[in-house]
Amino acid sequence: MKLQIFSAILVLTGIFFTGCKKDYLQVVPDSEYSIDGFYKTQIDFQQAIAGVYAQQQSIYNRTTQLFYLIILPQGDEVVVPQFYAEGVDIGTADVNGGSILSEWSLLWKIIYQNNLILDKISQGAFADTLQKRYITGEAYIFRAWAYWMLSYQFGGMPLIDKPISVAEILTVPRSTVEETFNFIEADYKKAIDLLPEEWTGANKGRATKYAAMGMLARLYMFQSNFSKALPLLNGITASTKYVMEPTYLGCFLDSKDNGPERVWEVQYTGGQLGEGTNVGPFFLPGSSPFDPAFFLKPETNYTTINIIDNVSQSLYWAFTSTDKRRDVSFLKKTKMFGVLDTNTVYCKKFAHFDAYTPKDGNDWANNFPILRYTDVLMMKAEALNEVGYTADGEAFSILNSVRQRAGIKVYTSGDLPDQTSFRNAIRKERKLEFAFEGLRSIDLLRWGNYIEVKNLWFALPENWGGKYSLKNFNKILPIPSAQITANNNTKIMWQNPGY
Repeated sequence: MKLQIFSAILVLTGIFFTGCKKDYLQVVPDSEYSIDGFYKTQIDFQQAIAGVYAQQQSIYNRTTQLFYLIILPQGDEVVVPQFYAEGVDIGTADVNGGSILSEWSLLWKIIYQNNLILDKISQGAFADTLQKRYITGEAYIFRAWAYWMLSYQFGGMPLIDKPISVAEILTVPRSTVEETFNFIEADYKKAIDLLPEEWTGANKGRATKYAAMGMLARLYMFQSNFSKALPLLNGITASTKYVMEPTYLGCFLDSKDNGPERVWEVQYTGGQLGEGTNVGPFFLPGSSPFDPAFFLKPETNYTTINIIDNVSQSLYWAFTSTDKRRDVSFLKKTKMFGVLDTNTVYCKKFAHFDAYTPKDGNDWANNFPILRYTDVLMMKAEALNEVGYTADGEAFSILNSVRQRAGIKVYTSGDLPDQTSFRNAIRKERKLEFAFEGLRSIDLLRWGNYIEVKNLWFALPENWGGKYSLKNFNKILPIPSAQITANNNTKIMWQNPGY
Protein backbone atom coordinates (compact mmCIF):
# COMPACT_ATOMS: atom_id res chain seq x y z
CA MET A 1 0.00 0.00 0.00
CA LYS A 2 1.37 3.36 -0.99
CA LEU A 3 2.20 6.16 1.38
CA GLN A 4 -0.82 8.46 1.42
CA ILE A 5 -0.18 12.17 1.88
CA PHE A 6 -3.23 13.77 0.32
CA SER A 7 -5.19 14.36 3.53
CA ALA A 8 -2.15 15.88 5.19
CA ILE A 9 -1.70 18.26 2.30
CA LEU A 10 -5.20 19.58 2.91
CA VAL A 11 -4.54 20.10 6.59
CA LEU A 12 -1.21 21.83 6.02
CA THR A 13 -2.25 24.10 3.18
CA GLY A 14 -3.25 26.97 5.45
CA ILE A 15 -0.16 26.62 7.63
CA PHE A 16 2.73 26.05 5.21
CA PHE A 17 1.64 27.14 1.80
CA THR A 18 -0.88 29.98 1.80
CA GLY A 19 0.72 31.39 4.91
CA CYS A 20 4.24 31.44 3.46
CA LYS A 21 5.93 33.63 0.90
CA LYS A 22 7.51 32.26 -2.24
CA ASP A 23 11.19 32.51 -1.41
CA TYR A 24 13.11 31.28 1.60
CA LEU A 25 14.03 34.76 2.74
CA GLN A 26 10.38 35.33 3.57
CA VAL A 27 9.14 31.94 4.66
CA VAL A 28 8.25 32.87 8.24
CA PRO A 29 4.45 32.62 8.32
CA ASP A 30 2.38 35.70 9.04
CA SER A 31 1.13 34.17 12.27
CA GLU A 32 3.67 32.62 14.63
CA TYR A 33 0.76 31.85 16.90
CA SER A 34 -0.75 29.43 14.36
CA ILE A 35 2.57 27.57 14.02
CA ASP A 36 3.07 27.27 17.77
CA GLY A 37 -0.50 26.14 18.17
CA PHE A 38 -0.04 23.41 15.58
CA TYR A 39 3.11 21.62 16.79
CA LYS A 40 1.71 19.94 19.88
CA THR A 41 0.57 16.36 19.30
CA GLN A 42 1.76 13.25 17.54
CA ILE A 43 -0.88 13.81 14.85
CA ASP A 44 0.42 17.34 14.31
CA PHE A 45 3.93 16.08 13.63
CA GLN A 46 2.70 13.23 11.44
CA GLN A 47 0.85 15.77 9.33
CA ALA A 48 3.86 18.07 9.32
CA ILE A 49 6.23 15.42 7.96
CA ALA A 50 3.60 14.40 5.42
CA GLY A 51 3.70 18.00 4.24
CA VAL A 52 7.44 17.61 3.64
CA TYR A 53 6.81 14.55 1.47
CA ALA A 54 4.24 16.60 -0.40
CA GLN A 55 6.80 19.32 -1.06
CA GLN A 56 9.25 16.79 -2.48
CA GLN A 57 6.44 15.46 -4.63
CA SER A 58 5.77 18.93 -6.03
CA ILE A 59 9.43 19.49 -6.89
CA TYR A 60 9.60 16.44 -9.12
CA ASN A 61 6.12 16.81 -10.51
CA ARG A 62 6.43 20.31 -11.95
CA THR A 63 7.48 20.17 -15.55
CA THR A 64 9.50 23.37 -15.32
CA GLN A 65 11.65 22.12 -12.45
CA LEU A 66 12.11 18.72 -14.03
CA PHE A 67 12.98 20.17 -17.39
CA TYR A 68 15.39 22.89 -16.34
CA LEU A 69 17.13 21.41 -13.33
CA ILE A 70 16.91 17.65 -13.68
CA ILE A 71 17.03 17.14 -17.43
CA LEU A 72 18.72 20.07 -19.19
CA PRO A 73 21.77 20.18 -16.92
CA GLN A 74 22.36 16.45 -17.38
CA GLY A 75 25.01 16.88 -20.04
CA ASP A 76 24.00 14.92 -23.08
CA GLU A 77 20.49 13.54 -22.72
CA VAL A 78 18.19 15.90 -24.63
CA VAL A 79 18.29 18.05 -27.74
CA VAL A 80 19.09 21.47 -26.34
CA PRO A 81 16.66 24.33 -27.11
CA GLN A 82 18.21 27.54 -28.38
CA PHE A 83 17.07 29.74 -25.48
CA TYR A 84 18.94 27.49 -23.06
CA ALA A 85 22.02 27.32 -25.28
CA GLU A 86 22.13 31.11 -25.58
CA GLY A 87 21.77 31.48 -21.81
CA VAL A 88 24.64 29.21 -20.88
CA ASP A 89 26.83 30.69 -23.60
CA ILE A 90 26.56 34.24 -22.31
CA GLY A 91 26.20 33.39 -18.61
CA THR A 92 22.62 34.51 -18.09
CA ALA A 93 20.87 31.13 -17.85
CA ASP A 94 17.68 31.89 -15.95
CA VAL A 95 19.41 34.37 -13.62
CA ASN A 96 16.28 36.45 -13.31
CA GLY A 97 14.06 33.74 -11.92
CA GLY A 98 11.75 31.31 -13.65
CA SER A 99 12.41 27.67 -12.92
CA ILE A 100 15.62 28.26 -10.98
CA LEU A 101 13.92 30.62 -8.52
CA SER A 102 11.03 28.20 -8.17
CA GLU A 103 13.33 25.24 -7.47
CA TRP A 104 15.38 27.31 -5.03
CA SER A 105 12.26 28.43 -3.16
CA LEU A 106 10.76 24.94 -2.91
CA LEU A 107 13.97 23.46 -1.54
CA TRP A 108 14.34 26.24 1.02
CA LYS A 109 10.75 25.69 2.04
CA ILE A 110 11.62 22.05 2.77
CA ILE A 111 14.55 23.21 4.92
CA TYR A 112 12.28 25.62 6.79
CA GLN A 113 9.59 22.98 7.38
CA ASN A 114 12.10 20.51 8.77
CA ASN A 115 13.71 23.14 10.96
CA LEU A 116 10.29 23.75 12.49
CA ILE A 117 9.79 20.04 13.13
CA LEU A 118 13.24 19.60 14.66
CA ASP A 119 12.86 22.71 16.81
CA LYS A 120 9.52 21.71 18.30
CA ILE A 121 9.39 17.92 18.34
CA SER A 122 11.19 17.50 21.66
CA GLN A 123 8.21 19.17 23.36
CA GLY A 124 5.60 17.25 21.35
CA ALA A 125 3.18 14.92 23.10
CA PHE A 126 3.65 11.46 21.54
CA ALA A 127 1.74 8.32 22.48
CA ASP A 128 4.26 6.32 20.42
CA THR A 129 7.87 7.27 21.23
CA LEU A 130 9.14 5.38 18.19
CA GLN A 131 7.12 7.69 15.95
CA LYS A 132 8.81 10.63 17.60
CA ARG A 133 12.21 9.12 16.84
CA TYR A 134 11.32 8.24 13.25
CA ILE A 135 9.82 11.62 12.38
CA THR A 136 12.94 13.28 13.76
CA GLY A 137 15.00 11.05 11.48
CA GLU A 138 12.82 11.94 8.50
CA ALA A 139 13.29 15.64 9.20
CA TYR A 140 17.06 15.16 9.18
CA ILE A 141 17.16 13.17 5.93
CA PHE A 142 14.90 15.67 4.15
CA ARG A 143 16.88 18.66 5.38
CA ALA A 144 20.10 16.97 4.25
CA TRP A 145 18.56 16.12 0.88
CA ALA A 146 17.35 19.68 0.30
CA TYR A 147 20.76 21.11 1.17
CA TRP A 148 22.37 18.52 -1.11
CA MET A 149 20.13 19.49 -4.02
CA LEU A 150 20.96 23.16 -3.47
CA SER A 151 24.70 22.79 -2.90
CA TYR A 152 25.67 20.61 -5.84
CA GLN A 153 23.64 22.84 -8.16
CA PHE A 154 24.29 26.32 -6.70
CA GLY A 155 27.38 25.99 -4.46
CA GLY A 156 27.77 26.78 -0.76
CA MET A 157 24.60 27.71 1.12
CA PRO A 158 23.65 29.68 4.24
CA LEU A 159 23.51 27.03 6.97
CA ILE A 160 20.32 27.49 8.97
CA ASP A 161 19.40 24.75 11.43
CA LYS A 162 16.48 26.30 13.32
CA PRO A 163 13.53 28.62 12.68
CA ILE A 164 14.72 32.22 12.69
CA SER A 165 13.23 35.54 11.70
CA VAL A 166 13.66 37.19 8.31
CA ALA A 167 15.95 39.77 9.89
CA GLU A 168 18.15 36.99 11.28
CA ILE A 169 18.18 35.12 7.98
CA LEU A 170 19.57 38.20 6.28
CA THR A 171 22.62 38.03 8.56
CA VAL A 172 23.58 34.42 7.71
CA PRO A 173 26.23 34.39 4.96
CA ARG A 174 26.77 31.68 2.40
CA SER A 175 29.08 28.96 3.63
CA THR A 176 31.66 27.18 1.51
CA VAL A 177 30.72 24.05 -0.40
CA GLU A 178 32.90 22.02 1.97
CA GLU A 179 31.12 23.44 5.02
CA THR A 180 27.74 22.77 3.41
CA PHE A 181 28.73 19.19 2.64
CA ASN A 182 29.87 18.73 6.25
CA PHE A 183 26.47 19.96 7.42
CA ILE A 184 24.72 17.52 5.08
CA GLU A 185 26.95 14.67 6.26
CA ALA A 186 26.05 15.34 9.90
CA ASP A 187 22.32 15.36 9.12
CA TYR A 188 22.49 12.11 7.16
CA LYS A 189 24.36 10.47 10.05
CA LYS A 190 21.65 11.56 12.48
CA ALA A 191 19.00 10.19 10.11
CA ILE A 192 20.82 6.84 9.91
CA ASP A 193 20.76 6.57 13.71
CA LEU A 194 17.07 7.47 14.01
CA LEU A 195 15.24 5.99 11.03
CA PRO A 196 13.82 2.43 10.92
CA GLU A 197 15.22 -0.20 8.61
CA GLU A 198 11.86 -0.51 6.89
CA TRP A 199 8.28 0.68 6.89
CA THR A 200 5.27 -1.55 6.33
CA GLY A 201 1.62 -1.21 5.42
CA ALA A 202 0.35 2.29 4.76
CA ASN A 203 3.74 3.71 5.76
CA LYS A 204 5.66 1.88 3.05
CA GLY A 205 7.54 4.42 0.96
CA ARG A 206 8.71 6.59 3.86
CA ALA A 207 12.44 7.20 4.16
CA THR A 208 14.49 4.51 5.89
CA LYS A 209 17.89 4.08 7.47
CA TYR A 210 19.13 2.55 4.23
CA ALA A 211 17.91 5.52 2.19
CA ALA A 212 19.99 7.78 4.44
CA MET A 213 23.00 5.46 4.12
CA GLY A 214 22.70 5.46 0.35
CA MET A 215 22.39 9.23 0.13
CA LEU A 216 25.38 9.73 2.40
CA ALA A 217 27.32 7.30 0.17
CA ARG A 218 26.30 9.43 -2.83
CA LEU A 219 27.70 12.50 -1.06
CA TYR A 220 30.98 10.67 -0.38
CA MET A 221 31.15 9.48 -4.00
CA PHE A 222 30.69 13.09 -5.12
CA GLN A 223 33.70 13.97 -2.98
CA SER A 224 35.67 10.97 -4.36
CA ASN A 225 35.85 9.62 -0.81
CA PHE A 226 35.45 5.99 -1.85
CA SER A 227 36.78 4.48 1.37
CA LYS A 228 33.99 6.24 3.31
CA ALA A 229 31.30 5.31 0.78
CA LEU A 230 32.10 1.59 0.74
CA PRO A 231 31.07 0.68 4.32
CA LEU A 232 27.70 2.38 3.78
CA LEU A 233 27.11 0.62 0.48
CA ASN A 234 28.20 -2.69 1.99
CA GLY A 235 25.74 -2.11 4.83
CA ILE A 236 22.87 -1.72 2.38
CA THR A 237 23.76 -4.83 0.38
CA ALA A 238 24.33 -6.85 3.56
CA SER A 239 20.87 -5.96 4.85
CA THR A 240 19.32 -8.35 2.26
CA LYS A 241 16.30 -6.04 2.08
CA TYR A 242 16.96 -5.11 -1.53
CA VAL A 243 17.50 -6.95 -4.78
CA MET A 244 17.81 -5.86 -8.38
CA GLU A 245 14.52 -5.99 -10.24
CA PRO A 246 14.68 -9.02 -12.59
CA THR A 247 13.74 -6.90 -15.64
CA TYR A 248 14.67 -3.35 -16.50
CA LEU A 249 11.02 -2.56 -17.27
CA GLY A 250 10.14 -3.57 -13.73
CA CYS A 251 12.29 -0.73 -12.39
CA PHE A 252 9.68 1.75 -13.67
CA LEU A 253 6.31 0.00 -13.44
CA ASP A 254 3.83 1.36 -10.93
CA SER A 255 3.11 -2.16 -9.68
CA LYS A 256 6.70 -2.29 -8.44
CA ASP A 257 6.57 1.00 -6.53
CA ASN A 258 8.30 0.70 -3.14
CA GLY A 259 9.57 -2.74 -4.10
CA PRO A 260 13.04 -4.18 -3.40
CA GLU A 261 14.68 -2.25 -6.28
CA ARG A 262 13.54 1.06 -4.79
CA VAL A 263 15.64 2.34 -1.88
CA TRP A 264 14.12 5.83 -1.92
CA GLU A 265 11.67 7.35 -4.34
CA VAL A 266 9.23 10.21 -4.67
CA GLN A 267 5.74 8.95 -3.91
CA TYR A 268 2.85 9.26 -6.38
CA THR A 269 -0.64 7.79 -6.43
CA GLY A 270 -3.25 7.72 -9.19
CA GLY A 271 -6.95 8.35 -8.75
CA GLN A 272 -7.11 12.02 -9.79
CA LEU A 273 -6.60 13.13 -6.18
CA GLY A 274 -3.80 15.54 -6.99
CA GLU A 275 -1.13 13.01 -6.02
CA GLY A 276 -0.36 11.69 -9.49
CA THR A 277 2.69 12.54 -11.58
CA ASN A 278 3.01 14.08 -15.03
CA VAL A 279 6.64 13.04 -15.55
CA GLY A 280 5.80 10.15 -17.90
CA PRO A 281 3.85 12.06 -20.55
CA PHE A 282 5.96 15.20 -20.14
CA PHE A 283 8.66 13.83 -22.43
CA LEU A 284 6.25 12.61 -25.09
CA PRO A 285 3.87 13.98 -27.69
CA GLY A 286 0.23 13.39 -26.87
CA SER A 287 -3.11 12.36 -28.26
CA SER A 288 -6.54 13.84 -28.29
CA PRO A 289 -8.66 12.48 -26.72
CA PHE A 290 -6.33 11.34 -23.94
CA ASP A 291 -5.17 7.74 -24.24
CA PRO A 292 -2.25 6.65 -22.00
CA ALA A 293 -1.53 3.62 -24.21
CA PHE A 294 -0.51 6.00 -26.99
CA PHE A 295 2.63 6.92 -25.11
CA LEU A 296 4.10 3.44 -25.40
CA LYS A 297 3.47 2.30 -28.98
CA PRO A 298 5.53 3.05 -32.11
CA GLU A 299 3.84 4.41 -35.21
CA THR A 300 1.01 5.85 -33.16
CA ASN A 301 -0.60 8.88 -34.75
CA TYR A 302 0.11 11.67 -32.25
CA THR A 303 -1.83 14.90 -32.42
CA THR A 304 -0.05 16.99 -29.76
CA ILE A 305 3.45 18.17 -30.66
CA ASN A 306 6.39 18.02 -28.24
CA ILE A 307 9.43 19.87 -29.59
CA ILE A 308 11.51 20.93 -26.58
CA ASP A 309 12.66 17.77 -24.86
CA ASN A 310 13.54 15.19 -27.48
CA VAL A 311 16.20 12.62 -26.68
CA SER A 312 19.66 13.36 -28.01
CA GLN A 313 20.52 11.10 -30.93
CA SER A 314 23.94 10.49 -29.37
CA LEU A 315 22.31 9.02 -26.27
CA TYR A 316 19.95 6.82 -28.25
CA TRP A 317 22.72 5.38 -30.42
CA ALA A 318 24.95 4.79 -27.38
CA PHE A 319 22.73 1.75 -26.76
CA THR A 320 23.29 -1.34 -28.90
CA SER A 321 20.27 -2.68 -30.75
CA THR A 322 20.18 -5.70 -28.42
CA ASP A 323 20.20 -3.65 -25.21
CA LYS A 324 16.77 -4.16 -23.61
CA ARG A 325 17.03 -0.81 -21.86
CA ARG A 326 16.76 1.08 -25.13
CA ASP A 327 13.21 0.02 -25.95
CA VAL A 328 12.11 0.45 -22.35
CA SER A 329 13.54 3.97 -22.24
CA PHE A 330 12.83 5.40 -25.68
CA LEU A 331 10.11 5.78 -28.26
CA LYS A 332 11.19 6.09 -31.89
CA LYS A 333 9.41 5.89 -35.24
CA THR A 334 6.22 7.80 -34.53
CA LYS A 335 3.61 9.47 -36.67
CA MET A 336 2.72 13.09 -36.21
CA PHE A 337 -0.60 14.03 -37.80
CA GLY A 338 -0.24 10.98 -40.02
CA VAL A 339 3.33 11.67 -41.16
CA LEU A 340 5.89 9.03 -40.19
CA ASP A 341 8.91 10.38 -38.26
CA THR A 342 11.82 7.96 -38.15
CA ASN A 343 14.34 10.35 -36.58
CA THR A 344 12.92 11.99 -33.47
CA VAL A 345 13.40 10.06 -30.23
CA TYR A 346 11.31 10.52 -27.08
CA CYS A 347 11.82 9.28 -23.52
CA LYS A 348 9.06 6.89 -22.43
CA LYS A 349 10.90 5.49 -19.41
CA PHE A 350 8.44 6.90 -16.89
CA ALA A 351 5.24 6.34 -18.87
CA HIS A 352 4.97 2.58 -18.34
CA PHE A 353 2.10 1.38 -16.19
CA ASP A 354 0.48 -1.94 -15.34
CA ALA A 355 -1.36 -1.53 -12.02
CA TYR A 356 -3.24 1.73 -12.52
CA THR A 357 -4.37 3.23 -15.82
CA PRO A 358 -3.95 7.02 -15.77
CA LYS A 359 -7.10 9.05 -16.36
CA ASP A 360 -5.32 12.24 -17.45
CA GLY A 361 -1.84 13.62 -18.05
CA ASN A 362 -1.27 14.35 -14.34
CA ASP A 363 -2.55 11.04 -13.03
CA TRP A 364 0.35 8.58 -13.41
CA ALA A 365 0.95 6.46 -10.29
CA ASN A 366 4.63 5.78 -11.01
CA ASN A 367 7.03 6.75 -8.24
CA PHE A 368 10.14 8.66 -9.35
CA PRO A 369 13.48 7.12 -8.27
CA ILE A 370 15.81 9.08 -6.05
CA LEU A 371 17.95 6.03 -5.25
CA ARG A 372 17.58 2.64 -6.89
CA TYR A 373 19.29 -0.47 -5.54
CA THR A 374 21.03 -0.83 -8.89
CA ASP A 375 22.64 2.55 -8.20
CA VAL A 376 23.78 1.31 -4.78
CA LEU A 377 25.44 -1.65 -6.48
CA MET A 378 26.98 0.45 -9.26
CA MET A 379 28.40 2.93 -6.75
CA LYS A 380 29.83 -0.02 -4.85
CA ALA A 381 31.46 -1.45 -7.98
CA GLU A 382 32.94 1.94 -8.80
CA ALA A 383 34.22 2.44 -5.25
CA LEU A 384 35.76 -1.04 -5.17
CA ASN A 385 37.61 -0.32 -8.38
CA GLU A 386 38.83 3.06 -7.15
CA VAL A 387 40.08 1.58 -3.88
CA GLY A 388 41.88 -1.17 -5.80
CA TYR A 389 41.25 -2.94 -9.13
CA THR A 390 40.73 -6.70 -8.84
CA ALA A 391 40.59 -8.76 -12.02
CA ASP A 392 37.21 -10.55 -12.26
CA GLY A 393 36.43 -9.56 -8.69
CA GLU A 394 33.22 -8.39 -7.00
CA ALA A 395 33.11 -5.16 -9.02
CA PHE A 396 33.04 -7.24 -12.21
CA SER A 397 30.17 -9.35 -10.82
CA ILE A 398 28.12 -6.25 -10.09
CA LEU A 399 28.75 -4.64 -13.48
CA ASN A 400 27.95 -7.89 -15.25
CA SER A 401 24.70 -8.37 -13.35
CA VAL A 402 23.53 -5.01 -14.70
CA ARG A 403 24.58 -5.92 -18.22
CA GLN A 404 23.00 -9.37 -18.00
CA ARG A 405 19.65 -7.81 -17.11
CA ALA A 406 20.05 -5.57 -20.14
CA GLY A 407 20.72 -8.61 -22.31
CA ILE A 408 24.19 -7.55 -23.45
CA LYS A 409 27.69 -9.02 -23.35
CA VAL A 410 29.37 -9.38 -19.95
CA TYR A 411 32.95 -8.36 -19.29
CA THR A 412 36.01 -10.30 -18.18
CA SER A 413 39.40 -9.01 -17.14
CA GLY A 414 40.46 -9.70 -20.70
CA ASP A 415 38.07 -6.94 -21.81
CA LEU A 416 38.87 -4.62 -18.89
CA PRO A 417 42.45 -5.44 -17.88
CA ASP A 418 43.11 -2.51 -15.53
CA GLN A 419 41.59 0.12 -13.28
CA THR A 420 41.27 2.73 -16.03
CA SER A 421 39.42 0.48 -18.45
CA PHE A 422 37.05 -0.67 -15.71
CA ARG A 423 36.48 2.95 -14.66
CA ASN A 424 35.54 3.87 -18.22
CA ALA A 425 33.19 0.88 -18.48
CA ILE A 426 31.39 1.82 -15.25
CA ARG A 427 31.00 5.40 -16.41
CA LYS A 428 29.48 4.35 -19.72
CA GLU A 429 27.15 1.89 -17.99
CA ARG A 430 25.87 4.54 -15.61
CA LYS A 431 25.04 6.79 -18.58
CA LEU A 432 22.86 4.05 -20.06
CA GLU A 433 21.36 2.57 -16.92
CA PHE A 434 20.32 5.85 -15.27
CA ALA A 435 19.41 7.98 -18.29
CA PHE A 436 16.88 10.69 -17.36
CA GLU A 437 16.92 9.76 -13.66
CA GLY A 438 18.63 12.99 -12.60
CA LEU A 439 22.07 11.47 -12.02
CA ARG A 440 23.97 12.42 -15.15
CA SER A 441 25.18 15.87 -14.10
CA ILE A 442 26.03 14.58 -10.61
CA ASP A 443 28.21 11.92 -12.19
CA LEU A 444 29.89 14.26 -14.67
CA LEU A 445 30.59 16.84 -11.98
CA ARG A 446 32.17 14.34 -9.63
CA TRP A 447 34.20 12.79 -12.45
CA GLY A 448 35.50 16.21 -13.42
CA ASN A 449 34.44 16.05 -17.08
CA TYR A 450 31.17 17.98 -17.01
CA ILE A 451 32.35 20.84 -19.23
CA GLU A 452 34.14 18.54 -21.66
CA VAL A 453 31.16 16.24 -22.16
CA LYS A 454 28.65 19.01 -22.42
CA ASN A 455 30.68 20.94 -25.00
CA LEU A 456 30.97 17.80 -27.10
CA TRP A 457 27.19 17.64 -26.82
CA PHE A 458 26.88 21.28 -27.93
CA ALA A 459 29.10 20.49 -30.92
CA LEU A 460 26.58 18.00 -32.34
CA PRO A 461 24.58 19.21 -35.37
CA GLU A 462 21.33 18.72 -33.41
CA ASN A 463 22.66 21.06 -30.70
CA TRP A 464 23.70 24.01 -32.85
CA GLY A 465 26.97 22.53 -34.12
CA GLY A 466 29.36 24.27 -31.78
CA LYS A 467 27.72 27.70 -31.92
CA TYR A 468 27.37 27.67 -28.14
CA SER A 469 29.61 26.36 -25.40
CA LEU A 470 29.95 26.17 -21.65
CA LYS A 471 32.55 27.96 -19.59
CA ASN A 472 34.01 26.58 -16.40
CA PHE A 473 31.67 28.67 -14.24
CA ASN A 474 28.66 26.87 -15.78
CA LYS A 475 29.36 23.86 -13.57
CA ILE A 476 27.01 25.47 -11.06
CA LEU A 477 23.82 27.42 -11.61
CA PRO A 478 23.34 31.13 -10.89
CA ILE A 479 21.84 32.24 -7.61
CA PRO A 480 18.41 33.67 -8.52
CA SER A 481 18.81 37.43 -8.82
CA ALA A 482 15.74 37.95 -6.63
CA GLN A 483 17.70 36.44 -3.74
CA ILE A 484 20.62 38.80 -4.29
CA THR A 485 18.25 41.77 -4.40
CA ALA A 486 16.25 40.69 -1.35
CA ASN A 487 19.38 40.35 0.74
CA ASN A 488 20.97 43.61 -0.44
CA ASN A 489 24.33 42.60 1.03
CA THR A 490 26.80 40.92 -1.30
CA LYS A 491 28.93 39.84 1.66
CA ILE A 492 26.03 37.69 2.82
CA MET A 493 24.47 36.51 -0.47
CA TRP A 494 26.51 36.93 -3.63
CA GLN A 495 26.15 35.80 -7.23
CA ASN A 496 28.19 32.88 -8.47
CA PRO A 497 31.13 33.99 -10.65
CA GLY A 498 30.41 34.43 -14.36
CA TYR A 499 26.70 35.22 -14.10
